[in-house]
Amino acid sequence: MYNIKDIHHLHLEISSLCNARCPLCPRNFHGYPYNDGYTERNLTLRDVKKIFRPSFVKQLSEILINGNFGDCVMNTETPDIVEYFKQHNPDINIDISTNGGARSKQFWQQLGRTGSRILFCLDGLSDTHSIYRQDTVYETVLKNAKTFMSAGGQAVWKMIKFDHNKHQIAKCEQLSKELGFSNFELIDEGRNTGVAVDKKGNVVNIIGKPKVINFDRLLESKETDTVVLEDINPIVKDITCVAKKNKSIYITSTGEVYPCCWTAFYPRTYGHGQYYQVVNQQLNDIITPNNALETSLEESIKWFNEVERSWGIENFEEGRLVVCNDYCGKCK
Repeated sequence: MYNIKDIHHLHLEISSLCNARCPLCPRNFHGYPYNDGYTERNLTLRDVKKIFRPSFVKQLSEILINGNFGDCVMNTETPDIVEYFKQHNPDINIDISTNGGARSKQFWQQLGRTGSRILFCLDGLSDTHSIYRQDTVYETVLKNAKTFMSAGGQAVWKMIKFDHNKHQIAKCEQLSKELGFSNFELIDEGRNTGVAVDKKGNVVNIIGKPKVINFDRLLESKETDTVVLEDINPIVKDITCVAKKNKSIYITSTGEVYPCCWTAFYPRTYGHGQYYQVVNQQLNDIITPNNALETSLEESIKWFNEVERSWGIENFEEGRLVVCNDYCGKCK
């Protein structure tokens, strides 16, 4: 696919732990604390120094800290890790996406001084934000964003559009300007339909217009390995790989290396009774040792060649990867 010397973009999962219970996040099930097969772990500063040598950091142009399963606020070493990258590449652009709902004033001041850009996920105002961002507090997120900005950081107000908050979009955008956010980013795709439950599995909110709201039945479907390739039924598309185009790699909090976030849902252990059961079974057939804490980055990406080879296979039964076809494919 490409040589490690060609990499210019790093997508990093700095933690697979989270303080929130967003209903449509893959780390839980509609807010219920259900682990579908991922490891909860923080990537430490020591790990970062081992995986990313100064020479590699120097060749990077951008780092995105935004994992599949966790949030940077759960990793107390986040500011130190960012400082490490900046120390060896002062010109690197670092973007961080976070719910912003935890940590001390000192944590956010230290991050602010690094010159990074942080996207604070604020899905509405005080009366709507926590409908989706369960277990986070609107006022706390705003306080942390203000602290970050006052220390010199560049903050973006990132908002997902839902039926329950769309009437507040204009007001949120105006407030972002008044408070000094550098930009307002509206997300209007995906993760906007489903039920929200509490820690006991009781439905507390209905987001959008889901077809099924029986949570017990939904949970039961997660606990069975019944989904097969025929159930996914993808259409063959022309694939233009975003990771290859951007010269990017994705690193999990456990040190595993993947081409992109879509291939990085812990293929060896994650995904039952749903889409990723099929996707990860396919990936498991081609992954070779890929943990950069155990082997080099150079060795960890060798299996990417098999990913690229799969794009030339005409059918999914023989090895065309569903995940590549779905996320980087366009209809012929």
